[in-house]
Amino acid sequence: MRSARLGTLLVAAFCLGSSAASAQDAPPMQSSFSALIAKDYEIKTVTVVPLEVAKRATESVRTDTVIVTLQNKQSVAVCYLAFANWAFMNKSSLDTPTLCEVREGSAAEPQATSNPPPPGTTP
Repeated sequence: MRSARLGTLLVAAFCLGSSAASAQDAPPMQSSFSALIAKDYEIKTVTVVPLEVAKRATESVRTDTVIVTLQNKQSVAVCYLAFANWAFMNKSSLDTPTLCEVREGSAAEPQATSNPPPPGTTP
């Protein structure tokens, strides 16, 4: 399923950009757009993908697609909707529990820092 691979790629790229690279190893969970908004996820980007381009990911697409990325602290989500469902805020579509892929992140691990030796000493 090419759309799942495209979603995984987008989520992975977003994780790297938001310093949550460790979240890439966890399998994605699924959620509805409405549930994510209720959990205080914030919309970060909305991208309209024309039908001709969306068909490159999966032939079953019949309309322009909207990709919505959301973030809540270290967690990111990517939602895929038909353009009309997004434009008209179709409640039944937004409530679909498999609409979005979610990757739960964790706080970045602190990096070890080494203190330089005091002047006049040898390491």
